[in-house]
Amino acid sequence: MPETSDSPGLHTMVGPKIAKVNVAQQLKMLREEAGLSVTSVADAMEWSVSKLTRIEKGEVSIQPLEVRALLDHYAVTDANLVAELARLARTSRSRQWYSRHRLAGAYADFVAYENEASVIQAWQMLFVPGLLQTSDYARAVTARTLRADPNDEQVRARVELRLDRQKALFERMDGAEAPRVVAILDESVLRRPIGGRAVMARQLDHLLTLAEDDTKFALGVAPLDLEHHSGLGGSFELLKFSDKSHTDVLFVEGAAGRDFLLADKGSTDRHNALFQDLLDYGRTGDRALQMIRSIRDGMQGD
Repeated sequence: MPETSDSPGLHTMVGPKIAKVNVAQQLKMLREEAGLSVTSVADAMEWSVSKLTRIEKGEVSIQPLEVRALLDHYAVTDANLVAELARLARTSRSRQWYSRHRLAGAYADFVAYENEASVIQAWQMLFVPGLLQTSDYARAVTARTLRADPNDEQVRARVELRLDRQKALFERMDGAEAPRVVAILDESVLRRPIGGRAVMARQLDHLLTLAEDDTKFALGVAPLDLEHHSGLGGSFELLKFSDKSHTDVLFVEGAAGRDFLLADKGSTDRHNALFQDLLDYGRTGDRALQMIRSIRDGMQGD
């Protein structure tokens, strides 16, 4: 299909989340280029202003027929562009595995973006990143976080979501365009026996097993005696996408459920630099794995 726009995501095979965002951005841009207000377009389409606003913010999906109607109103005559935006609209409406979890807010967007990222970079100061957790460790850390019994309904729901995220990741890793996970852990994470020493030893074994395929997983460790430590501001996950389908997305999981999802260049550039510092000054490759093995052996020996 000939190129008709340099906008990220057009003429690129993307998932439903990025498709929705790209349709939203394109429709807003084309409306503004046509010199039309939100109110006038909503009136012409016999929609509420709220509906059009939410479509342009990427909060809701739009039907392909509605896309064609809008583009006709905007006097867009490029048949390729019309067809491509209609295709993206159709993609954006496809139901995904995470729909059944009924997620909301920034965390819902994070899970959707993570499910389409080509590179997932995680820095964690407190516990093993969710995508790398064993089920026993996941139950233990979630129960501790919620101050609840491991069999509590809310604990089970969160662990189920985490395991579903892992399942989706591994399914994508078996595909043609396998994503890659780069995780850097504070040394204290490795030494903190969440769930008990036996559970923690199995968790460390799991990390070592994952790291055997370095095309899919790479692990780093920020030692406790690291002087040049750029990660003291807190844990985060940085998502990157193939080609130019979307800008980087930064996720920061906050206390009391106040999560933050940022895509502005200032925030993502800063955290890209922080992550690179952790790679440059921390332990990576065999040195990181040797530390994990040593701590694992200590857990098993006690």
